[in-house]
Amino acid sequence: MVFGNRILEQCNFKIKLLQEEKLQHTKPVIDCMADAVFWVKPDAHFLYANDAACSLLRYSRQELLSMSMHDVKPDFLPKDWSKYWRTIKQQGYLYFETIHRTNEGQSFPVEITMTYLEYNSREYGCILIRDISQRQQLSTALQKVNQELECKVQQLLAELRDANKQLCCEKVLRQRAETALEQEKLFTKHKAHFFSIISHEFRTPLNIISLSTSLLKRHLHRWNDEKKLQYLQRLQTGVEQISQLMDEIFINSRAEAEKLKFEPKPLNIIQFCREILAQMNLNESIVTCSMLGDPFGSSSSGDDCTVCVDKTLLQPILKNLLSNAVKYSPSDSTIDLVVSCQAKEVIFQIKDRGIGISVADQQRLFKPFHRGANVSNIPGNGLGLALVKKLVDLHGGQITVASEVGVGTTFTISLPLV
Repeated sequence: MVFGNRILEQCNFKIKLLQEEKLQHTKPVIDCMADAVFWVKPDAHFLYANDAACSLLRYSRQELLSMSMHDVKPDFLPKDWSKYWRTIKQQGYLYFETIHRTNEGQSFPVEITMTYLEYNSREYGCILIRDISQRQQLSTALQKVNQELECKVQQLLAELRDANKQLCCEKVLRQRAETALEQEKLFTKHKAHFFSIISHEFRTPLNIISLSTSLLKRHLHRWNDEKKLQYLQRLQTGVEQISQLMDEIFINSRAEAEKLKFEPKPLNIIQFCREILAQMNLNESIVTCSMLGDPFGSSSSGDDCTVCVDKTLLQPILKNLLSNAVKYSPSDSTIDLVVSCQAKEVIFQIKDRGIGISVADQQRLFKPFHRGANVSNIPGNGLGLALVKKLVDLHGGQITVASEVGVGTTFTISLPLV
């Protein structure tokens, strides 16, 4: 979004401003924030703006309260706002990054978080705008450092090749090769560290947690239990998103640095799958589980299926695939989890009836940070499947995918038994 510097002509009707006493409870929270914060109606008209918002848009508060989002951005058509508002109301918030241009012609990157709220049976939107220039500058600097490091590694490898041509002594050749292996490990370590630093996916859940906490503090004794539970659920969702992201980045970094070890032990695979589903709050109406075609627990022999696998590595594999299946499927559909224990391998199949994956996206499915072109506004960071592939490889297993857009996706994992 690039804010223009043209004020639209005065409307033929006066916009009714929200009574001062109705906004009084929000002012202490909004005015003390360094970021620009706006309150808007469902029709995009401004209700309130803090000092930082006035400074950002270069308008007085009185001017802003007579304007709407369409005024500060002339090419922001009402139909665009209607689409945004439906998305905000459906999922509770909307996050995106864009470019802001001041009246003086200066431009800089910003991140925008829109949050849906209700007060006195009326709908409102809270828009928070944050300058991310420094963060992008840091990302660019880190990228430059990474490129320089890669050039140095390539230079060292080139020098090694030249040395190998000149030296015939096998001992010297071996020493040079060992030096080149150490340089490649160093490069991999720095690359993994770089990926973890640039992960700015923490911003969205942190913003939600911050705003929800502030509102709960202000209205703790006024809101009913249902209203409080709504915001507590948003807090829990934000914490879970951060926790999952931290786990994925941590395990990915350890895998890149070759610090993850494969340590198989006997495991009751059926009981293990039950525990996974319980941890994820997935009941039979969401995930249908079967063992060799029979529902879990339908036979005593099925309950005794013990295999030798690494529980620590297997758990994030199943959690990621089940989480994706639920996330990218309609809320009224079911997911199938089929487990097959054979003589030399155990096979897991996770089948959903969701949006599917295109053939083009399947070619890059297990690359870090890659997401399908059809995921729309569904949140995600593109680390999950890359992590799954690494953990399957550590098992010495294989993972395959069969998918059709609009029909669904089936992941099949084969792990050899030790």
